[in-house]
Amino acid sequence: MATSRRFAVALGFAALAAATTTKYELLDYNSQASANAMKTVGKARFTVLTDSLLRMEYDADGKFEDRPSLAFVNRMVEVPQFTSNATATGITIQTAYFKFTYEQGTGNFSTAKMLKAEPVGNSTFQPWSWGMSSDTDAGNLLGTFRTLDGQSNLTLVCSDKSPAHCENGLISTNGWALVNETGVPVLDDDDWWTDNTGKMLRNANDEDFYLFMHSKRYMEALGDYMKVGGKIPIFPRANHGVWFTRWYDYDALDVKKVIAEYEDHAIPLDVWVFDMNWHTKDNWGGYTFDTNLYPFPKDTLDFLKMKGLHVSANLHDANGILKTESQYQAACQALGLNPANPGSDAGIPFTLTNKSYVNALEDFVVLPVEQMGMDFWWIDWQQGETGGNTGQDGPRMKMNPTIWTDKMRVTDSIRRCKQGLPCTNKRGVVHARWGGLGNHRYQHGFSGDVGGLTWPNLAYQTYFSATATNVGWGWWSHDIEGPGDDHEMYLRWIQLSVLSGISRAHERGMSAGGCHNDWPTQTTDCSNVRPYNVPLSWREMNVAALRLRSALVPYIYTHTRIAFETGVGLLRPMYYHFPDSPEAYPADKNANLGQEPTTRQYMFGEDILAAPVTKSAGCGSTRGILEAPCGVTSQNIWLPPGQWYELHSGMVYTGPTTIAKGFAAWEMPMYVRPGAIIAMSPATRGTGRASQQYDAMDFHIHPGMSSGMTRVYDDDGATYDYLAGNHAWWKASYNMSSSTQMTFTVEIETSGNYAGGDKIVGLHINMATPPTKVMQGTVAVPYARYPPLMGPFWTYDGEKLAVIVRFERIAMGSTLNAALDFSAAPANWAVNGTRLMMARASAAKRNLDETRATPGSTTKIAHAGLLQSASLPDGLSYAAGHNVTQFFSMLAALPANYATAISEVTALLPPANATCPISTNTDVTNSLRTPSCPGGLSGKTQGTCCDACKADKDCAAFVFGTDNGMCWLLASYSSAAATQGRTLGQSVEYNRAQYSLDLLTKM
Repeated sequence: MATSRRFAVALGFAALAAATTTKYELLDYNSQASANAMKTVGKARFTVLTDSLLRMEYDADGKFEDRPSLAFVNRMVEVPQFTSNATATGITIQTAYFKFTYEQGTGNFSTAKMLKAEPVGNSTFQPWSWGMSSDTDAGNLLGTFRTLDGQSNLTLVCSDKSPAHCENGLISTNGWALVNETGVPVLDDDDWWTDNTGKMLRNANDEDFYLFMHSKRYMEALGDYMKVGGKIPIFPRANHGVWFTRWYDYDALDVKKVIAEYEDHAIPLDVWVFDMNWHTKDNWGGYTFDTNLYPFPKDTLDFLKMKGLHVSANLHDANGILKTESQYQAACQALGLNPANPGSDAGIPFTLTNKSYVNALEDFVVLPVEQMGMDFWWIDWQQGETGGNTGQDGPRMKMNPTIWTDKMRVTDSIRRCKQGLPCTNKRGVVHARWGGLGNHRYQHGFSGDVGGLTWPNLAYQTYFSATATNVGWGWWSHDIEGPGDDHEMYLRWIQLSVLSGISRAHERGMSAGGCHNDWPTQTTDCSNVRPYNVPLSWREMNVAALRLRSALVPYIYTHTRIAFETGVGLLRPMYYHFPDSPEAYPADKNANLGQEPTTRQYMFGEDILAAPVTKSAGCGSTRGILEAPCGVTSQNIWLPPGQWYELHSGMVYTGPTTIAKGFAAWEMPMYVRPGAIIAMSPATRGTGRASQQYDAMDFHIHPGMSSGMTRVYDDDGATYDYLAGNHAWWKASYNMSSSTQMTFTVEIETSGNYAGGDKIVGLHINMATPPTKVMQGTVAVPYARYPPLMGPFWTYDGEKLAVIVRFERIAMGSTLNAALDFSAAPANWAVNGTRLMMARASAAKRNLDETRATPGSTTKIAHAGLLQSASLPDGLSYAAGHNVTQFFSMLAALPANYATAISEVTALLPPANATCPISTNTDVTNSLRTPSCPGGLSGKTQGTCCDACKADKDCAAFVFGTDNGMCWLLASYSSAAATQGRTLGQSVEYNRAQYSLDLLTKM
């Protein structure tokens, strides 16, 4: 009882009121609007909820509905200023943004003589009148639907062919959106949706509509909806990190081995999810650990907790509570059932219209597993949308098992505490599909099993995820896996997850089974869900991406707080921030979704523009004896008005413009506004980082402005204490008083009882000249070429052209004041593109090193431009702290060295008119094996065939090796080589030379 009392105080619960007050939601919402907001004319009632949101009700009995629905729970909002002029048969209502006119007819709204809304003041929405709906509005910006299970690139335009629970957006280019609440389920005074017989409690109104009239104020529309639809909760910080799950028959030891692999490769991991193999195999669903795999389940959960991981498990509820469940007897006792005859031969049937059943399931079957250490549930419902006696409202299916199982598990702890049952203060969260409008209160989303591992499906997820924010569902989670023989696609899917609401590795059974016929010698026919289970260079890129996700947790988590306050999610369509730019809107809502800029790009929070790479560079198979090189993907990026700083390259662009860029495999197109400060965690290796309170915070400043600021939200990351005001805000700002002087300030403001201990503050100033002085208050911060493990220092990162500072710890509630003086840059100081040139040169060198073909690596050459360009970053790191004059001299030499590098690599390629003794009609396709030398080399023995081909440096079809006495002919690195007069059969040396040249030139 003590826990429940503390919990109630933390949430600010009031005594239970009438049926209009929700009982077990995040907050005590009141669905009864203020009398001052309501105007009645005959059998119609109109409620002015905000200055841009109007409710319209008609009921022939004049008994209007005040109970909460699943989508609208809180109508007691501050009444906006408005005027009204009523007559016996009509009314005019006007706010700052709309004028509404109603003249009654002989019956419901369809008979009205006039029912319309017009814009006033600065409002620009297209006039609306009765008969216009979001279903037929071509301007609606759409929402989301239940799942992507087995689906590929479906339009989000709702129709009778759409997947279940397709919802239109709350916004439109026409400026209005209409939500129909007629006939939907409503809740009683115990937050329940049926009467004692299991019959749905139906909205009593004959007609019930909500009209949103926000013009292009899209984010305000979401904010208004959250006022009446309830708040988006702040779900646990751990869930913002890196997840792993796999449909595989893991046992307790396997679990430890997988986590050890993450640790051995220094990959962050924050959430472990047991797929359905965790439970007994009596049916598709289950609630009891399979002790054949987990003899001591709590011990396994204790291990995961020791690693700092948040833990979840898969549930399929439709089977009900089987007789084989460990808690079956307890459930029967709670329900007063005879265990021998509970209602079906298998056990207790599943029903969501029987409150006693649901409470018995949650409190006697599910709760014991939670008490072992299970943090939340992955509700993997697959048995239709009328199960458990739902679907009583007809084809609209607003009464469905998806939203109800989501609701009950997110609110379980609140309910238990209020009922005096065993409970905790832990935040409720589920991982589940979308059940319709109102599901935003029960985060976060599982989009189902990916339909297929294809580039179009990957691309589609960018559009699908961002568009869902239009109905408050901004945290879709997608399966992150890749084909076993296409490491490029797998990498790009991981990179997409980094810039998604949830970053979750999962596969639906494609990583094992029949695909492993040749196991253990051949595994590439199966999918891959383990980021370390790839060749070295690909593993490095996978790991780098996941570490970036871990580093971004403070930024991402802050935006969950912003969503709680404003209703605007992490992933935002471009038109939220650039509503007057046509390029910000989908060019086509039905085709090529995610495959071109207008549906691929989105804002990842307030400061980052994300444009994930969603097509192949043409890498093809990656099964070569050496790691096959991968290409550079050409992709168009639309940059909105203003300046934009490209994170991976350091280049600055001025919009509005569309740029055509080449992106290497490790490059993730991300852009920030000049002067932006991005908060990042320096702790990105190991398990459980996201769940830990911030011990340190790095602030990354990007160039282009003389000042900037940011805020970072901080709380305990796990409990509902944030609702009582127990949290902190880090506030960071900088100011450039001149081109060589900067002040930097960080203040940590605490609220309530939140205490987080002393903090380490780091500063990264990108594209900066080396400092001549760094001060924290009146104390000089010392230079360190190689940073110490403890204590303050400043150093220089030549790869990023960044000054890095670590300051002395500061206490919560205190302020850090720092000042930096920088070296004056020479007149020819130019860094636009410098970072990219150095990174590309380094990659080009490494690629050629694999075949010992790097110019200057074995034979002395005159200039060695590639070697000098590749080694420059480390030289800059040293010179920045020892000889600033040399620093600028080395940097100034880069353009000439880089041009030389291009010439050096070009010289490695065969001339355009190269001839080859192989016959032109030879089929030189990938992995072709031939038992004798083709064309002009025929007649040679198999051994000399290979030797002869290797020796012939003008031959465009080099032999790579032998296998069972056969020569191998490799396909080209790129089919574009054919246009240069070469055949498709390129040697590995030419492959790598062409790839290195692409790296150096396709920027």
